[in-house]
Amino acid sequence: MIDEIRKILDFQNKTNIKCLHNEIRIINEILIDGPLPSLDLMKRTGRSISGHNQDLKRLLDIEALTLKGSKTDKRKRIYDVSDDLRAAFISEKIDKLRADDIR
Repeated sequence: MIDEIRKILDFQNKTNIKCLHNEIRIINEILIDGPLPSLDLMKRTGRSISGHNQDLKRLLDIEALTLKGSKTDKRKRIYDVSDDLRAAFISEKIDKLRADDIR
């Protein structure tokens, strides 16, 4: 799945034609960099606060994301891809890509 998303994002960036919904972009950002705070996700997707919060709510409602509080800052909300979504759609290839990026 991650390869397909990268190809579509590359196409979007080169052509300025939006192909992916922001929900997919949020999931992609989390898959690449691990659990992320709401503000970081909003900056990466370029959404307004209102639109971003609606996207996150939709993803939480369908249990595609999980939400945790930050241990260091109680105001931060940290989002991650749910275990069910990982198990159903995301291959082990992502873990390998992350490991390769770290090296």
